[in-house]
Amino acid sequence: MRVISGSAKGRTLTAPRGLAVRPNTDKVKGAIFSMVDAEAFRRAADEQNEFAIRRVLDLYAGTGALGIEALSRGAEHCDFVESSAQARAAITENLRRTGLARQAALHSFKAEAAVSTFTAPYDLILADPPYADSGLADLLNTIGASGIIHERTLLVIEHARSVELPNDPGRLHLIRSRHHGTTAFTLYASGASDVGEPPQP
Repeated sequence: MRVISGSAKGRTLTAPRGLAVRPNTDKVKGAIFSMVDAEAFRRAADEQNEFAIRRVLDLYAGTGALGIEALSRGAEHCDFVESSAQARAAITENLRRTGLARQAALHSFKAEAAVSTFTAPYDLILADPPYADSGLADLLNTIGASGIIHERTLLVIEHARSVELPNDPGRLHLIRSRHHGTTAFTLYASGASDVGEPPQP
């Protein structure tokens, strides 16, 4: 597992054995950020204005791979939310390896607590919850009604392909979904005037 683009490109990331998280493969991570970049470019063109991803929230951060990828690609700050002490140790080590620790804050909350506690909005929210989590729709509805999104926020959630997610949770609107095998990732945006491409079956 490594950083695939940006200032920390090629740096290897650690995922301790026995860690109860699902590390993102380089292929899935690349597909996620390709989808984010394409939507950011589209919105910038439509609005004739720069669409910059500066503040990032990484929920269920695990090893921190997604948030670290965002920082490597130019984000200014990332809040990592992870309830497992072992996983937080891996995030700390990975931030050290990539030289990005000064741009990060690590929180020992559960994702639901972070969403209800944080008040500042984010440009990009990344969520990689356990596939067995039955509360994804509730989480998305809570995020969609919260103060952590603004009129241009993007959110990507990774989930099992078999899981159906809501189209319009609060102020968020489903833009598109992609899948690799049994893994799917779905992109939402706030303030979207259209829904982009239809989700894949």
